[in-house]
Amino acid sequence: MRLIPLAIVLILLPTPTFAWNGTGHKVIATIAYRQLDPQTRQKIAELLKKHPAYVDLWAVHADNGGNAALSLFWDASIFPDVARREPWKKYDRSTEHYVNFRIMAEEGNKVEPPLDGENVLNSYVAHVRSMTDPKTSDTDKALHLSWIFHQAGDIHQPLHAVARFSKAIPEGDRGGNEVGFPSARGIGNLHSYWDSLLGRAEDPAELEKLADAIVAEHPKDGLAAELAKMNISDWAQESVSLSLSTVYRNLDPNIRRFADRPIGYEADAVRVARKRIALAGYRLGEELRRAVNPGK
Repeated sequence: MRLIPLAIVLILLPTPTFAWNGTGHKVIATIAYRQLDPQTRQKIAELLKKHPAYVDLWAVHADNGGNAALSLFWDASIFPDVARREPWKKYDRSTEHYVNFRIMAEEGNKVEPPLDGENVLNSYVAHVRSMTDPKTSDTDKALHLSWIFHQAGDIHQPLHAVARFSKAIPEGDRGGNEVGFPSARGIGNLHSYWDSLLGRAEDPAELEKLADAIVAEHPKDGLAAELAKMNISDWAQESVSLSLSTVYRNLDPNIRRFADRPIGYEADAVRVARKRIALAGYRLGEELRRAVNPGK
């Protein structure tokens, strides 16, 4: 390992990043839930009761609301992040949260394809495929479902699709994790700033109210062209484009720590994030419908 150049080592090491925080993932799950008929909702809920975390975690914690089926959707949506910690760490797959299309800032923001290896794109396809395999047990299907919930959200966070390389950060910024950036909580990093753009609501009523507002801003019938894209590779390309047009706009690639946000950055970021949350919810709803109703 000592003989491998440091830049290559850093590229190959797993990136311990989070995508949308719990609020974002639960709002996406709420929007998806509302796209489904009652029978499909219940079918998914019954399957999620087979999940390894159901008995010891999901069925006993107190932060979910009175809608049992929706609560299971919320639990599933955040499980891959919960699995970063014991006792669930055996289910953790850190490389399944992101893909790194490489933005080469010194080459006019040329976008290079990701390196070979497991990532959110190929693992998502595998999870979806496993749902229709008759050899997949219900317990495993529940696990696959929790990853489908989560990854459909992850890939809509633009910084889960890219890493930017520059003279100042030749090893890549790991989706903004290596870029200091101010938020309401002080100087964090660019990645965590984007993760938290929906705020930190935890109350069930507040989560549903937030979903109401986002659906009202971005109704499904106004997104027909985008919603025709049901391939996760297309969703990733959208995130790459938004990283170039919005996330990194007016952020000098050779500055590693920003004391202030560019003028207008916050408004643009929130606008993009809320639309991405809406698209993720609508697309996840359709993916879930197909996953538990194969052939329909």
